[in-house]
Amino acid sequence: MKKNKYRWLLFGVIILLLMSMNGILIYSVLQLQGTVKNMNKIIRNNQSNLESQIENISDTFEKTLIEQNRAISSFEFIYGDLNAKTGKIEVTVRVIPKESQQSTSLIVTYEETEGKYSTAPATRKGENLYEAQLKIPYNKDYHIGVLIKENNKTIQEYLDWIYNIESQLQLQVTGAYLDGDYNYSADNGLKVSGTVHLDVYNPSDSNPITGVEDNYIRSVNAHLYVDGEEIAVIPMEQDENTTGGNEYVCEVDQKLEFLEGQQFQLAVEIEDSLGFKYKTYALQGVADPTGAFNIDSYNYGYVEINP
Repeated sequence: MKKNKYRWLLFGVIILLLMSMNGILIYSVLQLQGTVKNMNKIIRNNQSNLESQIENISDTFEKTLIEQNRAISSFEFIYGDLNAKTGKIEVTVRVIPKESQQSTSLIVTYEETEGKYSTAPATRKGENLYEAQLKIPYNKDYHIGVLIKENNKTIQEYLDWIYNIESQLQLQVTGAYLDGDYNYSADNGLKVSGTVHLDVYNPSDSNPITGVEDNYIRSVNAHLYVDGEEIAVIPMEQDENTTGGNEYVCEVDQKLEFLEGQQFQLAVEIEDSLGFKYKTYALQGVADPTGAFNIDSYNYGYVEINP
């Protein structure tokens, strides 16, 4: 009996030891898994931080390179008066290079036509301020740059575009039309009657060009042409009943000698306070051998602008 008792006691002790060892082992395994997870998390965070730092360093380095490669601190374009007789405008280019050495010289360049450049010498106006004056046609785009000569070294620097000034100054002409009728026959010629209408607006936005923001309409007239020869001029008056814009009207009642193959044009011409003239068409056509008047709608809505 005692032997069996001790034997069962020994088995119990062995079982307890095994259970304790398994518990310790399980606990150790769980602890190890947690440690591995923490290490992976730390590694991922460190890698993310490192990548972010590398990216920031790269961006900063790139911006620094761009900044260091520019030789100009600042520049501006100052527009003078627009001359409608010559079709040119004076532009002052102000440039401040980074270097302020007295030996620095500067030339402003601009592309008049593709591949053809002109230059204008820049005069030193201060310790590091240069100015150059250009007189350029108003109806082109200009690519403006500078050549900086400094200590036997020449640096070329792009500034900006001077964009087509014509598109900035023109009055907003929406077109003209004839509210009436026309009749043509080979025997009786061409008769045109009715009301001519024109819608036109002043520029609504401020403009850097002197005087353009105050541009206004000087005169509006309807013109009748046969084969380019002016037959009649009819002044147009502003319609006081119009709201939300400027509408000009006039009455036309004209009988013209008009032969087969001739071209007729009823044009509306506007002159603004800058001296520019605008032309659009309310009616145009050609007589054919059958006695019909064929309407030509090619130029409808098109606005010609001339100094």
